[in-house]
Amino acid sequence: MAEAVLCRDSVELSGRERSVLRSMAVRGTAAELYCELEAGHGHEHAAPLVRGEWWLRWWPGRRVLESVADCGAESEEGVACLAPGGHEGGHRFGPADAGWPGERR
Repeated sequence: MAEAVLCRDSVELSGRERSVLRSMAVRGTAAELYCELEAGHGHEHAAPLVRGEWWLRWWPGRRVLESVADCGAESEEGVACLAPGGHEGGHRFGPADAGWPGERR
């Protein structure tokens, strides 16, 4: 498996998105988020707000704040993919702060 890198495109939370998060008692979310999908993925971007539960996903002209479980795929070693279910690009196995081990699906 070759090492891959994260996309890291950024987006700033809108006032409406921050308000929704506050209403759900989600605290500690940075105003600027970074895509955590594999670099070179398709049009979708995704940043976790509450890992394994809430994600901000965005495409050209569209943004969605949604509850999405983690992907559910596992590596041969039994490590779960940390990207949201239905994500574009390769799987991301390992700790939340790790880079992409880079298995394509």
